[in-house]
Amino acid sequence: MGQNEQEQTTGSVSPLRAVVYVRISDDPESTERGVDRQEADCRAYATAHGWEVAAVFRENDTSAFKQRTITLASGERVRRVVRPEFRAMLKHLGDGQAQVMVAYDLDRAVRDPRDLEDLIDAKVLAGFTVRSVTGSLRLDTDSDVAMGRVLVAMANKSSADTARRVARAAKQQAVEGTWHGGRVPFGYRAESGTLVVDPITGPMVAEAAQRVLAGESLYRIEKDWNQRGVLTTHGCAWSDRTLKLMLRNPSIKGVREYRPMLPDGTRAKTSQMQVQAAWPAILDEDTWQRVSDVLDTRKQARNFHASSTEKHV
Repeated sequence: MGQNEQEQTTGSVSPLRAVVYVRISDDPESTERGVDRQEADCRAYATAHGWEVAAVFRENDTSAFKQRTITLASGERVRRVVRPEFRAMLKHLGDGQAQVMVAYDLDRAVRDPRDLEDLIDAKVLAGFTVRSVTGSLRLDTDSDVAMGRVLVAMANKSSADTARRVARAAKQQAVEGTWHGGRVPFGYRAESGTLVVDPITGPMVAEAAQRVLAGESLYRIEKDWNQRGVLTTHGCAWSDRTLKLMLRNPSIKGVREYRPMLPDGTRAKTSQMQVQAAWPAILDEDTWQRVSDVLDTRKQARNFHASSTEKHV
């Protein structure tokens, strides 16, 4: 039992203040059910130990493994796992605003060795207690710290293996032209593991394409659709950007593209592979290309006009 816990049980002092940290890697629909369950279990754990939950740090749909390339204040470019709430929690604890950290499990708190070392350093400097509902995370003794390092190294290796398998499977799906899952493109619906043309939104894609080819502006189309209550696949109102992205999406011409993840953690902006998709096209290749050409011409005209205006100012 840690020193703080001994003080809590043997003295008539005020309840220790605890922070709860919850995280889940994937929540594409943003339901937050996973982090809600973790928070409930962490709160129950804190209550059972007589601790007052002073703050909750939530990171939904956030990986504790995937790294990004960032630039430090010194100008140095480094690879880091980016978790703002985890960092905010460490600062909160480091400032002495709480005496206990509670997570559901070790791999919910850390899967990157560097993050674990930062947590260990913060604990040594501030003297707070670290606990998890499952009992897998505690840093009271040298043995606890050593075991934590071993478990995080194993978790990190497991994540790397999973990422490699997922990337290879995604490439194979691209070769076969099959749907990779995820958010369904506007104009389609998911059915039996593939895409079929949606009877309502499918014709709207063709409608938008014909209106563009007839000379109508994207503004008029998006205004019309917004007034009609048509929403994007994200459940939002339409804008120039989302309408252009929809009309330029190769999926609507029945083409499956493959854009792999880059070393800096972002997805490639250009396709490395395009194959005939296993789902039906809404627009034929010629119509899709003519729409893209019109959008390109309009962009060039706007850029030329903006450039000419600047020269005459």
